Amino acid sequence: MARQVDHGALRDFVAKRRKESGGYGATPRLPATIQDTFQAVALTMVLGDAVPTPQAEPALADYLARMLAVPWLGIDTTFRLLTTCHICGVAIDGARVRAHLAACLSSDTSLATRYYVRRIAREILAEELDLPGLQRSLFLPAPCAVQDVARFLFLKKMDGQSIGGAGELSGWLKRTQNGDGGFGFFPGTTSFLENCHAGLAALSLLGARPDDPANLRAFIVSCQTGRGGFGRSPRAAPFLDASWHGIAGLRLLAELEAGSVGGVGDIAGRQNSLTLSV
Repeated sequence: MARQVDHGALRDFVAKRRKESGGYGATPRLPATIQDTFQAVALTMVLGDAVPTPQAEPALADYLARMLAVPWLGIDTTFRLLTTCHICGVAIDGARVRAHLAACLSSDTSLATRYYVRRIAREILAEELDLPGLQRSLFLPAPCAVQDVARFLFLKKMDGQSIGGAGELSGWLKRTQNGDGGFGFFPGTTSFLENCHAGLAALSLLGARPDDPANLRAFIVSCQTGRGGFGRSPRAAPFLDASWHGIAGLRLLAELEAGSVGGVGDIAGRQNSLTLSV
């Protein structure tokens, strides 16, 4: 019988990383970070547990409010902070968000920055911002990794644009799957859980399936350790980020195996957009 994920052990793993401050840390001894808190809350949602609210989780709400009050860091960290606040019902200053997005784009119009800016604008502000840098043509970087392709396709999906060379992209993504079942950053590179998640997100957005889903599932499940969390590879130490990539990847794979190709690529629903976050 194929090995299954031990969800109870995973929940215990997440709970042990909860801090008195209200946030979550990478290990039981390290302080809370925005990234680890986002991943813990995202895991809660995808596992089907109750969404934390300020009433149910006041310490978490206080932690998020404190993180909102200090100067924000990179756009990827800002995305995770604002998404976590949005999920948990913590109020956000829209004017400050708009100013921060404009400042980020003024110095960086890379694919990654545009991806996070567009997602914050639509998912947090419920707006389509007309900012310098967003009107430029969208291209994949060269060379690119599976994460780049997933972000590129997400933006195309947001705009309702057709994907030129979709078959070629699908073929390239499938070639990133290795003999051990996992995905590399690009063809011929080592398998890691973050690549499995990104590869599955990209294939889902294309309405395609991996060539060897059973071996991929076995690789992801093999990354769960005896401590309950997932490592980024079968021999790696467990962390919240790898655990998030593993569970989100399994969710995407289950949708594809169920035959709802393209359905999980619907970015409108909160949980679908969350599982497609790479």
